[in-house]
Amino acid sequence: MYQLRARYNLQLPDSLQIATALDAGCEAFLTNDLQLRRITELKIIVISQLEV
Repeated sequence: MYQLRARYNLQLPDSLQIATALDAGCEAFLTNDLQLRRITELKIIVISQLEV
């Protein structure tokens, strides 16, 4: 978690959520936080950018 937080300059809650998703074996992470798109270890899906 600390490596993710340092590498991407994440806030603690964001790094906890990403680390938990990675530990659980998730393939994707849903969010409305555009800043998380820079994460490369996990596919980041921005909900507000999904087409209806």
